[in-house]
Amino acid sequence: MTYKKSQTGWLIVIIVSPILIFLLLTYLNQWGNNPIPLIPFLAISGIMIIVVMLFYKLTICIEGRKIEAIYGIGLIKFTIRIDILNSVTTLRTPWWYGWGIRFTPKGRLYNIHGSKAVKLEYRREGKSKKIMLGTPEPEKLKDMIEKHFGLSDYV
Repeated sequence: MTYKKSQTGWLIVIIVSPILIFLLLTYLNQWGNNPIPLIPFLAISGIMIIVVMLFYKLTICIEGRKIEAIYGIGLIKFTIRIDILNSVTTLRTPWWYGWGIRFTPKGRLYNIHGSKAVKLEYRREGKSKKIMLGTPEPEKLKDMIEKHFGLSDYV
């Protein structure tokens, strides 16, 4: 049994695209008293394109005894290996938790947009851990995790 769901972070695409277009127009038309030179234009544009490629989507995969959170083109990937699953709950994350990879009082958060998440409490190599996975379909992800890993009575 496997699960794979991707969600697109439209906010980063919507914010960066007009900035890139403006930079391109600024460079091509040489606007202003001190127009942007080629090297800074390429550096700034390149950095912005790389950031978009790294964070434009989040894919959650369940396979074997692990859950993977894969950002963008796959260079940023987190593997969560679970020995014993203690609890799985759905929740709404507060707006101040933000998006991306965050450390919160409720555990690490992997999120790309929205405020829906699944919180997992589990044990790995004898240590208790907590994480939250942002998803547009928290109930389905929760059910898949429960079916795949099973819940333990050991807390």
